[in-house]
Amino acid sequence: MSFLFILLLSVSQARSRSVHPPSAFPTPNSVLWVGAHPDDESIAAPLLRKWCVDDRARCTLLIATRGESGACLRSDGCLPDIATVRSAEAGAASEYFDAGLILLNFPDGGGSAPPPWAHAALLTTTLADYIQATHPDLILTFDPRHGATCHPDHRAVADGVLGAVSHLASPPAVYFLETRVAIASDPFAIHFTPAMSAALRFDATSSWSAVTDDMQRHASQFDLRWIAAVETVPEADRAVSIAPAAIALGQNVTPCP
Repeated sequence: MSFLFILLLSVSQARSRSVHPPSAFPTPNSVLWVGAHPDDESIAAPLLRKWCVDDRARCTLLIATRGESGACLRSDGCLPDIATVRSAEAGAASEYFDAGLILLNFPDGGGSAPPPWAHAALLTTTLADYIQATHPDLILTFDPRHGATCHPDHRAVADGVLGAVSHLASPPAVYFLETRVAIASDPFAIHFTPAMSAALRFDATSSWSAVTDDMQRHASQFDLRWIAAVETVPEADRAVSIAPAAIALGQNVTPCP
């Protein structure tokens, strides 16, 4: 039985005790971002930049895979291999956020199916160990129901986070990234929308460049076409949406295909 199902069941049983969204945006002293690939944090970049740089929170980026199944968009190629290049890009991104970096070596699932480590005990125990070691006030990860882009790796790593914190005596607060990202091909465009009305909205109109700043540090995955698409996102859509896990799991979201 997946940890996501267990949590959904417990939330369902508690819905008679109505859960209300928090009234204030969190201001943690320490943050652990947990993603699947080295570039995943770009969706939350304005918020991570605020917490980690502007607010000087102690931050760590924990990344489950080296992203070896990703394409290479660098004009000079990705030598000696894409995993090595993306690992170095993860280091550059962590420096941008003044954050520590934990780069694991689970295999990149590629996106067409759940990765082999989905619901694996090794993922759960590994994440639990690193959560205890970094002892953050707040964990930010994907919503396991949609993973922002519906990527199976995103969903699996979030499910692993829920399983990990369920084993901890004093778990930190867990927040889900509730920004949904959709890509249009003709013309190429990126759309950012909140996944639910209960999500907290961080207005990123004045800090939207953090998205492209971070993407530029992942040059193997984002070329000028991607940068231009982010720069043309309407101001009204320039935001990062998050929600506490317990509240998010009590809300309906549009399912993945």
